[in-house]
Amino acid sequence: MSQIRVLELKGEGLALGRAHGESLRELIGEFCETAHEIHQENLAGSIDRNDLIELVMKNAWILNRTSPILYQELTGVAQGANRSVSEILLINSVLEIEDLKSPPLNRKLLAREPAGCTSFNIKPRASANHIPILGQTFDMEKYYARFNTVLKIKGPDGRSRLVYTLAGVLGLNGLNSDGLALVINKLVADDSREGVIYPFLVRMALDHSKIGNSIGTLSFAPRASSMCWQVSSAEGVAFCLETTSRSRAYITFRDAQAHTNHFLDPFLRERESPGWLTHGGTFVRLQVTQDYLDDFHGRLDVEGLKELCRNHINQPRSICAHGLPGESDYFSYATIAAVIMEPTNGIMHISGIYPCENIFQTLSL
Repeated sequence: MSQIRVLELKGEGLALGRAHGESLRELIGEFCETAHEIHQENLAGSIDRNDLIELVMKNAWILNRTSPILYQELTGVAQGANRSVSEILLINSVLEIEDLKSPPLNRKLLAREPAGCTSFNIKPRASANHIPILGQTFDMEKYYARFNTVLKIKGPDGRSRLVYTLAGVLGLNGLNSDGLALVINKLVADDSREGVIYPFLVRMALDHSKIGNSIGTLSFAPRASSMCWQVSSAEGVAFCLETTSRSRAYITFRDAQAHTNHFLDPFLRERESPGWLTHGGTFVRLQVTQDYLDDFHGRLDVEGLKELCRNHINQPRSICAHGLPGESDYFSYATIAAVIMEPTNGIMHISGIYPCENIFQTLSL
């Protein structure tokens, strides 16, 4: 079994980041030292480490302008871990690198294989206990699993957040004490640009107390790349929002919505980058998950959703992914974590790599 480390932090900005960096200094150092190697393995075109850092640093000015407090936190992580800000920005840009493009590189920075996250967004009337439930599997190269971390953050205002992430990264999904929660699916469109990267958007959205403000942030921020955002609230209001860097679409749903790694909106589908989807696993996972949500309407609960996260239909490109035999950790796509959240109760259920082989830890705000 693989337990995920939990790091309790207090404060905000530089001090918060320093505490994060100091606590996980060795692990963050390993991440910074090896991050270029995995990108080199998976990018379609060869790129020097310095060139890759130069690319991600192009976002630094807009990150600092958009959220100075989070940029201070990023800087604090660097200080606490004894790394450069550019190295910490590199590991925070892991999903942007999959579709970060630059004319000098002939727009070839596309990963060889797509990630395989599967998400589900359940409104109260579809759940057994009449409460909202939100969750996802988080699929990346197996290499990333050793950096799995949950940040339990208490801000100076007394508000709390539970954030699933990787060591040194500001956030990948999570929930807050105001009853808001969000998960994601990676998408890739053809309009990537300099802008706000995904971990910043996660934390910015979770800094709000109202779902309308969170959705507004995700909708109108100058985003760097594409993503599907599944957002839920204790009040029962929920959204499935598909975004590119410049466009957005709200996927209307009544009771429960699944999402995987292709655009559902027909207009945005036309913007999908050629070569992003190299197999049909995303379509299978969407059907399997949506069928489950529909079949168990009114009876959906956490225990059943844990089993959904362990589903192996269309293995190895399944909801619970294990990669292909003989693949290196740098190339083998695996379900490195699975997260199920109850916004009303402030509870996160989280499993480490391969949820079919692991129990779910239950964490609360």
